Amino acid sequence: MLYLKSLEVTNFGPFKGTQRVEFPEDIGVSVFYGENMRGKTSLLNAIRFALFGTVMGRGRRNLSFYDLVNLEARTEGVRNFEVRLELMHAGAHYRLTRTGKPGPGGSDDYVASSYLERGGHILPPEQAAQELERILPKEIARFFLFDGELLQEYEDLLHGETDMGPQISAAIERILGLPTLTGARDSAKAALDRAEVALALAAQGDQKTRQFGNELQNLAAEREVLTSDLFRLEGDLETLRGHKAAIEDDMRRRERLTALLEKRDRLEEERSQTRTRLAEAGEELTKAMSPAWAALIRPRLATAVADLRARESLLQVAVTRAQVLHSLAHGSDPSCPTCLQMVGKDAQAKIRALVDGGADAGDDASQRELASVRRRLDALEAQLAAANPEALRILWARQERLQNDVYSASAAIEEIDKQLTGDAEDELRGLRRDYDSVLRQIVATEEGIRATQQRLSETATYRDNIQKRLDKLAGGQIDAERRRRDLAARVHELFKAAVAAYREQLRRRVEADASAFFRTMTTEPDYAGLRINDSYGLTIVHQDGTLVPIRSAGAEHVVALSLVAALQNNAPLRGPIFIDSPFGRLDGAHRNRIVAALPDMADQVVLLVYEDELPVAMARDSLKERLKAEWTLNRETARHTRIVSR
Repeated sequence: MLYLKSLEVTNFGPFKGTQRVEFPEDIGVSVFYGENMRGKTSLLNAIRFALFGTVMGRGRRNLSFYDLVNLEARTEGVRNFEVRLELMHAGAHYRLTRTGKPGPGGSDDYVASSYLERGGHILPPEQAAQELERILPKEIARFFLFDGELLQEYEDLLHGETDMGPQISAAIERILGLPTLTGARDSAKAALDRAEVALALAAQGDQKTRQFGNELQNLAAEREVLTSDLFRLEGDLETLRGHKAAIEDDMRRRERLTALLEKRDRLEEERSQTRTRLAEAGEELTKAMSPAWAALIRPRLATAVADLRARESLLQVAVTRAQVLHSLAHGSDPSCPTCLQMVGKDAQAKIRALVDGGADAGDDASQRELASVRRRLDALEAQLAAANPEALRILWARQERLQNDVYSASAAIEEIDKQLTGDAEDELRGLRRDYDSVLRQIVATEEGIRATQQRLSETATYRDNIQKRLDKLAGGQIDAERRRRDLAARVHELFKAAVAAYREQLRRRVEADASAFFRTMTTEPDYAGLRINDSYGLTIVHQDGTLVPIRSAGAEHVVALSLVAALQNNAPLRGPIFIDSPFGRLDGAHRNRIVAALPDMADQVVLLVYEDELPVAMARDSLKERLKAEWTLNRETARHTRIVSR
C-alpha cells in the first residue's frame, strides 16, 4: 500500500518560496480548489517530478525543467527549484527529495538530482532507483496520477489500430501483476531455446545425426538474429510512436494556427476558382456589350417592328389573294383553296378574264416587298433581343458579385497573413512534413516486424520438422538432451497456459468490478454493466443484453473511471489517486454520483478542481465525513500562488 504523507514545493511552477501540504492519514477524499492557471496541474507535476524526474504537459509532452522555476523568484535571482515528497510504503517511511538546477550547458540547460531516505537513512543511488521502481513503476503511474481530460485515451482499448491502446493495455497488465507470470514464461522459453541448442550440439557429435545437428545449430543462430532484429524493430516502433504522439501534441497545441493555415489555403483555392469564373463572365459580358447601343433606341426599334408587322400582314393578304385567283383561273381543281367550296364555270371564267387582263400584275412586286419586309423584321428583332437591358443588368451584377468575392477572399487572406508569422507557418509545415514522414516510417517498421515474425514462424516450423526426424533416432547423449528439451518444453507450455488462464481470470474480475462501479456512477438505469475485450476495453451493455456501440464523451469518462477503480481493486499495488479536472465533461447528476463513489475507489483520493466544476457545498454534502481536507490555491500575483488550508 502506497500512501502520500506530505508534499513540499520550493519555487516550483507558480508556487514561490517553500510551501508544504500535510495529507490527512485517515481514509477519504481531499480537495484542492483553484481557478485556471493557479497551479492545480503543477501540484500533480510536482509529484511526478519527485517520483520520476519528469514533468508532463498537455498531451503527455515532457516539459523543460527551465520552465519550472517560479518566474517571480527567477527575477529575484533564484534559479533552483525543489520538491520533497514523504510517503509510506509496505510499512516503511520514505522521504524523497528531487532538485532542479542549471546545468553546464547554459541558462536554459537544467539537470535534476535526487536522494531517497528510508527510515531516516539515505540510500545509495542505485538502490534508491530500485526502491522507487518497486514503490511505483512509471509505466503504471497513469492509474494513480492523471489528468481527467486524458481519460478519453481509454477508449483506444476498444480500437486495435491505435498507438495508445497497446500501451494502456500493457500498463494494465503490469498493474495487475501479470508480468511476474509472463516473465516466468519467457524464462521457460529461454530455457527451452538453450535445451534445443544443447540437443543440436549433441546431435553434431554423432555421425548419424550430424546433419540434423548442423541444421538445428544454423536455425538457432538464425532465430537469434531474427529475434534480435524483432526486438530492435519493436523498439524502433515504440520510439516512432512516441515521436508521432509528440508531433500530434505539438499540432494540437497549434490547432488555431493550423486552422488558420488551412483556412488560408482554402481561401486561396476559392479565390483562384472565383478569378477563373470572373474571367469567363468578363468574356460573356464583352460579347453582350457589342450590340448594347441598341438599347438606347429600343422604343424606336419596337415602333418600327410594329409598323413592319402591320405592313407584313397587308402584303401577305395581297399575295395570298393573287395566288388564290391564279389558282382558280388556271388550276384544274374548281374548288376554292380558301373556303373549299365549288366555283361555277361562269365565275371561273370571270376570274380568268380578270387575271388575264392584268389584275394580278402586282403579285410579283408584293412578294418582293414582303420578302424585304421580313428581312428587315428579322434584323430589327435580333437587334431588340441583343439589346435586352435586363440581361445586361444580370451579367453586370454577376461580374460585380464575383469581383466582391475576390476582394473579400483577398482581405481575409491578408488578415490571416498578419496572424501567421513566417516562422510559425514554416514550423507548422515542418510539423506536417515530419508527421507524414513518421507515419511512413511506422508503416515500414510494422511491415518489417510482420516480415520478421513470419520468418521466425517459418524457421520454427522447419526446426520442428527436423526435431521430429531427429527424435526418431536414438543415442546416449542425444537421449539425455532430448529429455531435458522435452522437460523444458513442458514447463514452457505450462507457463503459457498459466498466463492465458490468469489473464482471462483478471479480465473477468476487472469486468465484474468495473460493471459494479459503473452501475453506481451512471444515471442511466437501463444500463446493466460493462463487457470487457481482450485488450481490457470496456463496452456498455444494455439491460436487454445488447451492446451500446456509440457513447458520449461523458459516458466515456464514466467508463474510464470505472476501469481505474476496478484496477485499483484488483492490483497487487494499491496507492493514491490524484485527479486533475475530473468532472469537465460530466453533468451534475453524474458528478454527484462519482463524488459519492470516490472513497470506494482508493483509500487516498485527491481532487484538483475549480469551484464551478465541484462546488464546495456539493462536495461536502456528497462526501460528508469522508471529506478529510480542503485547500485553496490563492492568487498572490499572476506568477505567485499560495496554498491555503480551508
